Amino acid sequence: MKIRRIAHRGFSSEAPENSRAAFAMAVEGDFYGVECDVWRCRDGTYVVSHDGQLKRMCGVERWIPNMLWEEVCHYPFIQGQKISCHPMQYPIRLAEYLSILRRSDTMCPVIELKMDYTTVELREIVDLVEKYDLLERCCFISLHPMVLLRLKQEFHFPSERLQYVYGAIALNRDIPVDEELMRWLAANRINLDARYTLVSAESVRWLHNEGLEVNVWTVNDREQTRRMVQEIQVDMVTTEFYHEI
Repeated sequence: MKIRRIAHRGFSSEAPENSRAAFAMAVEGDFYGVECDVWRCRDGTYVVSHDGQLKRMCGVERWIPNMLWEEVCHYPFIQGQKISCHPMQYPIRLAEYLSILRRSDTMCPVIELKMDYTTVELREIVDLVEKYDLLERCCFISLHPMVLLRLKQEFHFPSERLQYVYGAIALNRDIPVDEELMRWLAANRINLDARYTLVSAESVRWLHNEGLEVNVWTVNDREQTRRMVQEIQVDMVTTEFYHEI
């Protein structure tokens, strides 16, 4: 069975997450897509970072949305997998991520929109992705429902390339996918991207019957990968590793 693997923040078991090195290694691997996270700087630059704070990766207590890009780009990463195996890594812009993804003719950019972006901001992001000729295979994911609905309703972005991120906040990180959520997804034709511990074979089957797909994160164990694909029957597995099963 061919597994559609999504490289979580790039190939982040082999290089620091959301770094140029992690994305380049993912593009060279046998992944279906490469996930990144995007924040907007005060000057309008879109920056790739999982956290809005630079504390964890760069060791400074700075909030990206309050910073200029020229400030963000000067802070090197101080941690990350196999960091000593790579040249010094720094935060990069969304444009740089896209330029790396464009090296592949098939790989899917999976862009997590971390902020509750306005229509104007979404237009900037969509235009940037289109500039790199990646819009036709790009997938947008977000834990902000209105962001996904704006993309769908105002930009007519295809439903099959939108995913709602579930289980990423304290409010729902331990609550299994329930009927209310599934009915909302079905009504709005939006796919699911859930913490892998929160989905069941029954919930996946229900969503499949509605013509929707399920992506799960972050599945780093070989046996869990096998279980998610063969028993739970999810459509995609977001992972930091590459496990054959």
